[in-house]
Amino acid sequence: MNAELFFSFLMFFQVQMDSIRNSGFYQVLDEKFPQITQGLNELESEDEIQKLMNLTGAEFNDLKSFNLTIEGLDGMTKLKGRSPKFGSDIDLLASSKFEGQLKAEELIDYMLDQLEQEMGEEERKQVEKTKKVEGNVTFMTVPVEVMGDESSASDLLMALKSGKKISEIIVGIPEKVKDVVKKGVSEPNLACLEAMSKTRQVSLAVKIDPAIWERPEFSANQQNPLFAGLANSVKGIREFGFSLSFLDDSMGVELCVHCVDTQSALGLWTVAQGGLGMAQLAMSQEGSRAPSILGRIKTQAVEKNVFVRVEVLPKDLDELESQFMPNSGNSRGRKTESLKKETDPLIGQKAPDAQSVFLNGGEFRLSDQKGKVVVLDFWATWCGPCVRALPELVKATSTFDKEKVSFIAVNQGEGKKIISKFLKSKKFNSLKVVLDRNQKIGGDYGVEGIPRTVVIDQHGIIRYVHVGFSPGIAERLQGEISKILAE
Repeated sequence: MNAELFFSFLMFFQVQMDSIRNSGFYQVLDEKFPQITQGLNELESEDEIQKLMNLTGAEFNDLKSFNLTIEGLDGMTKLKGRSPKFGSDIDLLASSKFEGQLKAEELIDYMLDQLEQEMGEEERKQVEKTKKVEGNVTFMTVPVEVMGDESSASDLLMALKSGKKISEIIVGIPEKVKDVVKKGVSEPNLACLEAMSKTRQVSLAVKIDPAIWERPEFSANQQNPLFAGLANSVKGIREFGFSLSFLDDSMGVELCVHCVDTQSALGLWTVAQGGLGMAQLAMSQEGSRAPSILGRIKTQAVEKNVFVRVEVLPKDLDELESQFMPNSGNSRGRKTESLKKETDPLIGQKAPDAQSVFLNGGEFRLSDQKGKVVVLDFWATWCGPCVRALPELVKATSTFDKEKVSFIAVNQGEGKKIISKFLKSKKFNSLKVVLDRNQKIGGDYGVEGIPRTVVIDQHGIIRYVHVGFSPGIAERLQGEISKILAE
């Protein structure tokens, strides 16, 4: 590895998941772009992740916060053709807090089993003997000898702190882990963190060694006064900060650049102002229309800090989606829904047979529903429109004889624990839920976005397909079912 790529730095990353999930704007974002959370749910369905969740007693939805601090020490500038070593060139500290009581012993046993499989019995014994319990905290050390001298100059310490309501897993350099256990997690002393909004829920801050600006590519080009001025201002940068604040009706986006002096800050602010003007001009050319959000971006220079701020509104999501993703299949608008209904290739086709298991046990076969009108609703707990649609669909189908109409909620890719917890909180105890963990049924029924509602007649023919949620969905579904039953 080329030593010239390295320089001293400090990076801090933090996510406050509990407060993000409770914000109104996050719900809007999740509804419009379900792929944001879909990736986590797909990951959660993996066997190894399922094992870990069972051992920890926690799911992704239980995660409250995550902190990560990585520090590249001065030694990184002195590397000569080797990779940086953990503990001498790089310091690491990671912390995750989640709701529930941690199953520390079971988790450690699992980790030891994995270590034995990968490295051998002796290495397992070497790590296992380091385990100790102090109150509600279980410690375990991975010695340098196990990790290898070529990759580490320090032991790695893990602390599992189990509480009745909140638990925490901390990993990193022993001294730093012990300090966190004793005093709690604290943010590093960075000017950007101090200057940015206190309501932030996602934070990224980076402190860099000013020596990086001495590299040849950052040298001022005296033949180009504009670039020369920019280069001189850039050389004054000491920290970068970025944050997101999820509020009820909007999301605050903030960029902070901390400079060595006010002169450098004013220089960067001038560049930022000019850049915004050029962007607006470029977007306003013939055939293009500048997004309204562009006109709401504000820049400010305050002492040594330069700020770029913008408030993202729900209408901005629609505008940006239509302008930059015109063919996106994620829209929940009525136009899209109507188009799906009219053109869906499944309408008029024989319904693919489906086999799986019910959430509460027992086999599900679509063929067993022969002679009934069957409503299949493809959904997930993370999908906002699905959550709004479910009670409407249940209401619509409950007005018919159960011997003639059957409503089946086909969950896409989630585990039993997540679904059960959701149904209990929403009081959907009587809902018939079919598990589609590998989303095979969803694939057979052309599920690209959810919620997707499919109505199958008594003869097994697909008669109606609806995508998304909109007011009046219950009445429309009742009408379609009534029409089928009257034939």
